[in-house]
Amino acid sequence: MPRPLINSRSGALTRSVPASKNSTRTGGRLHTGKRSENYLRALRALDGSGSLGAVEIDEFVDGIRKEFADKYCSTPLGIVGKCYLGEPFEVHTLALDGSIIEHYHHGQGLPGGLERARALAVSPAYLAVEVYPDRMVCARADGSIVIMESDS
Repeated sequence: MPRPLINSRSGALTRSVPASKNSTRTGGRLHTGKRSENYLRALRALDGSGSLGAVEIDEFVDGIRKEFADKYCSTPLGIVGKCYLGEPFEVHTLALDGSIIEHYHHGQGLPGGLERARALAVSPAYLAVEVYPDRMVCARADGSIVIMESDS
């Protein structure tokens, strides 16, 4: 019997989703294609200086929305990535509901359902994790993705 990809006792996400299953529970289409260089560059810039100005954040959020809207897809609830600012920070988030970027310490809870992405976000295998209501999409540095669906 195959082992789950993630510890299933926590109610976390446990299986990879075939690329053909690309609709979210909320009815939007999931962007299952490779992520663009502009999007990847923007994700890398989140920790560039430790703080982005309001204009830069707005441009970043607009770029993310464009990445998904151009493909007629649903937009993630938020994005979680490994924080490179150093101790005591572990991850950073960007909520796309108008919130700004925040950096979180080890053990500090993430809001709005983003906590479930923390373990994947700190993995060196992924640049960032896009969080949707019913799944997560892990973006690699080369733009390829891994889709993780919720059991619930």
